[in-house]
Amino acid sequence: MNIIGMECATTFYPSTGCGSHRMMPAKDEIVNDRIIATSSKTAPDVLEALSRTASPMILELIAGNGNCPASLLKRLSKHASAQVRLAAAENSNTNLETLWQLVNDDDIDVRFGLAENHCIPELILRALSADENPYVACRAAKTLERIEANRQVVAESKSWKQFRASETRKRLLQLVDETGQNPITQVNRFFSNLYNYARAI
Repeated sequence: MNIIGMECATTFYPSTGCGSHRMMPAKDEIVNDRIIATSSKTAPDVLEALSRTASPMILELIAGNGNCPASLLKRLSKHASAQVRLAAAENSNTNLETLWQLVNDDDIDVRFGLAENHCIPELILRALSADENPYVACRAAKTLERIEANRQVVAESKSWKQFRASETRKRLLQLVDETGQNPITQVNRFFSNLYNYARAI
């Protein structure tokens, strides 16, 4: 049993430096970093400071934080870890310039992750639909189809709401013409009747 490891809750391991050693963060320190990196209350400047010494695992969490600024996301989009770059690609704060850079990322998983993200600009998705990798291209095309289908649903829903509002106005005006009563009285009676009909059903 490593007595030093038990007492200090740390382990020493060789670094890339010649003959030097550095300390691995204790478990509590890693947990704290994870909490800071994922919290919606963490300020952008705190995320920036943490990113300077964080491991790739923590950097991935930072890149996924909604408070991560575009400047930091741009830097993380160039990280050696594909997972960190993918997390940066999926963040809504990532600017268009960085997204275009990621469209040409060497890692297929990063481009595929972009291709399945329906929140990014359609121009980016169209570029990915012409990707040299058929899986990425197909995924981008499907995402574009999904966006178009959702747009149609919204348009149809809006048309139906407009139709109902128009019919309601017509009916109220008709009631006013028939009875000659105050429009407000007619409106109150109309909704009272609707309520009674709903209870009867």
